[in-house]
Amino acid sequence: SVKGGKRYVVIEPTLTAKDLKNLEFIKQVILDELIIDISKMRNLHEGKEYELNKLLLEVDKIVRRYDMKINRSLNKLKYYIVRDLLYLGKIEPLMHDHMIEEVNCDGPNIPVYIWHREYESLPTNIVFTEKELDSLVIKIAYLAGKHISLSLPILDASLTDGSRVNITFGKEITRKGSTFTIRRFRADPITIIDLIQFKTITSQLCAYLWYCVEKGMTMLIAGGTASGKTVLLNAIASLIPPNNKIVSIEDTAEINLPHENWIQSVSRQSFIGSSSNEITLFDLLRAALRQRPDIIIVGETRGREAYTLFQAMATGHGGLSTIHGDSVDAVISRLVSPPMDVPLQLITSSLDMIILQTRFKNKEGRSVRRVMQIAEINGINDDNSIEYVDSFVYDANIDEQIYTDKSVVLDKIAKRFGLDEKTISDNIRIRKYILDWLAMKGIRRFNEVNKYISEFYTNPRMLYERLRIS
Repeated sequence: SVKGGKRYVVIEPTLTAKDLKNLEFIKQVILDELIIDISKMRNLHEGKEYELNKLLLEVDKIVRRYDMKINRSLNKLKYYIVRDLLYLGKIEPLMHDHMIEEVNCDGPNIPVYIWHREYESLPTNIVFTEKELDSLVIKIAYLAGKHISLSLPILDASLTDGSRVNITFGKEITRKGSTFTIRRFRADPITIIDLIQFKTITSQLCAYLWYCVEKGMTMLIAGGTASGKTVLLNAIASLIPPNNKIVSIEDTAEINLPHENWIQSVSRQSFIGSSSNEITLFDLLRAALRQRPDIIIVGETRGREAYTLFQAMATGHGGLSTIHGDSVDAVISRLVSPPMDVPLQLITSSLDMIILQTRFKNKEGRSVRRVMQIAEINGINDDNSIEYVDSFVYDANIDEQIYTDKSVVLDKIAKRFGLDEKTISDNIRIRKYILDWLAMKGIRRFNEVNKYISEFYTNPRMLYERLRIS
């Protein structure tokens, strides 16, 4: 613990002063002789085996060539050489703990912090000097296939394993020095079944959203920072019919779908100060409209692309996106204000619902994420404000979302598709049964869940009957 609190301690092999001297000597020889193929360093996980074996063989050659008497320390030195030259140096051990969601450094001579799934924010025993931190930030940018410098000192990007990074370089915009935040990608993605088991969302609400997204209803997922908006977006999007054509648009690639008929678009920053080579979300969204998508997914709506997205949704395209906002009213206020400037009439004619999700401390003091409200758009009031109806609201006493028996969206579906109330209710009930069955059986992995979703779209009644019998 530190200052009465907990601390995350990384334990690595201990090096003597002589070991450190030998380590620096071998690393310098490797760098001087260009033994590592730098172009193959970009992929943190795949294709590294050849470079790793090659590097270890070269270390053995260097030890023999210079007659270094380090038999006892050789394995320790190899560990540090591989860690520092092929991977992310001091923070590499953190990247192998599946309980860590985020790794961040606020500057030199300050402990690196992590966000742990169980213990939340914790300082570590890892500290960087200014020179070490500047070198690591440049390396992270390179591994992400990007460039960072004093003239372009801020960068949002993704590593090849899917982890999202934000880095700043030098003291131009962060006065203490370089910084980085790595939001780690889960190799085993959180699925809709996980969210049900975490109690983020009930199976009833999940079945309701499944039916709505299948019928092409448009949704904005709102919440504060780290409230789980993108996770929920991915989970809902995985329920889209497999044959639908999807176009996703993001600044950094975070959307992960099982669909084959999916175009994944990512914006591009200009390389050197000029905006001539820049490709924005707005550019990608305009291109998406020419690709005849059934559903457009925008990772986060925050700029002038909002107007184009809402126009697309108003002309019959399904739409999903996230937006920052701690309440439904705050979201609407953002939408109608610069730089989005979406007219009220366009919002009411194109957006079906706002899903509000929050992260908070529960009665036990644990940080939890919950869907708090489903607000369904229902026109414009006399005072020129948007009217909405809550179809689901969170009840803290029972820790779940309650259906209010009021749904503007189900009324729209009934009219659009000529369905009666019983047919709609049966459709939602069957989906709920399937979700409950998967949760009960502990079937929650990405590929497993998607197999059942696909089977459902092939023959829903047959799947339902098979699960009932089993």
